[in-house]
Formats: sequence, structure tokens, C-alpha cells
Amino acid sequence: MIYCAFVGSFKDKRLLQMSHEYLRQLERWWPVTTVTLPEKSKDMVKFVESKKDKGILMSLDAHGERMDSSTFIKWVTQSSRDIYFLGWGANGPPEELIKFKLKSISLSPMTFSHELARVLLLEQLYRAGATLKNHPYPK
Repeated sequence: MIYCAFVGSFKDKRLLQMSHEYLRQLERWWPVTTVTLPEKSKDMVKFVESKKDKGILMSLDAHGERMDSSTFIKWVTQSSRDIYFLGWGANGPPEELIKFKLKSISLSPMTFSHELARVLLLEQLYRAGATLKNHPYPK
């Protein structure tokens, strides 16, 4: 199972609509659950603590490990564990999360709003599912 936990809610309705569309299409490939976290450090820490032993915690960070789409697809489709993607607000993850030594990946070396980052991640997950099922989308 894949979980996408992001801090903050959508303000741009167009990006919210795109997010919903990718989620709807992702249902064909595998279950993806999105979670919206409040922008409070204690809530973010509580969420991460509750998931730390349940799967792979992957922080989205412009300075994280860079993967091209094919590497990401291979990694995400071959994982036998649940994956929790964590997207942060403008200040990044709270300092209290340093102790968890989260792995991180970069969607791009550029900085994006949490709304756009969510859409980018969902598109890459859709691309991964389509590739897994030999769907022509990624070609």
C-alpha cells in the first residue's frame, strides 16, 4: 500500500482537481491513500512515530536522493513494504523528526508548493502503475 501524507490543504482548486484525477486513475493499479496533516510539529511527529515500524518512510526534499522516472518506477513497484511519502510545508520537516533519520528523495532540485509536489508525486505513481501493467501511458 502507498500512503502520501502532506502538510497543509489545497488552496488552488485546479491542483486539487488534478490530484483527485490521478487518485481516481491510480485505483486501477494499486491502492494509494492520501493523508492531510495539520501544520503543527506535534501532529507531524505523532504521525511519523505511528508509522515508523509499519513501512518505508520517505521524505520529499529538494536535496534528497535524485531518481529518474525509471529508477523511481523500479523502486516503488518492487517494494514489498508499505511506503509512506511525506511532503512538508515551506519550512520542511520539524526538527523533532531528525531522530528518525528519514530517507529522502527529490522530485526535482527545484522547490514546489506542497500542492504541486503532491500532483507531481501522484503522476509518478500513476506512471509507475501504468508501467507495471504495460499500459501505453508512459511511452
